[in-house]
Amino acid sequence: MKALIHTPITYVWLLLAVLTGLSWGLADGIAPDPQAAFQWVTVALMLLAFFKVHLVIMHFMEVGTAPIPLRAIFEVWVVVVCTAILLLYLGYI
Repeated sequence: MKALIHTPITYVWLLLAVLTGLSWGLADGIAPDPQAAFQWVTVALMLLAFFKVHLVIMHFMEVGTAPIPLRAIFEVWVVVVCTAILLLYLGYI
């Protein structure tokens, strides 16, 4: 049983749970002044969400063990989509 608990996937799952709690806390108003920091809290939530997407795809969908070209395509996709969404949200596009 101990061998099942001490696996990398368990630690990734725990990290995802902690990040979900952090996201929930940020969205619920942990920020000192939610009105003044609204835009930056949203950016932080988007970055956390895309980091979680990265973790899920790399570890639970096993892209981390895929050939390098597939991993590279995924990494570029995550960066491009996250950047595009943030630029649209911030009004730069």
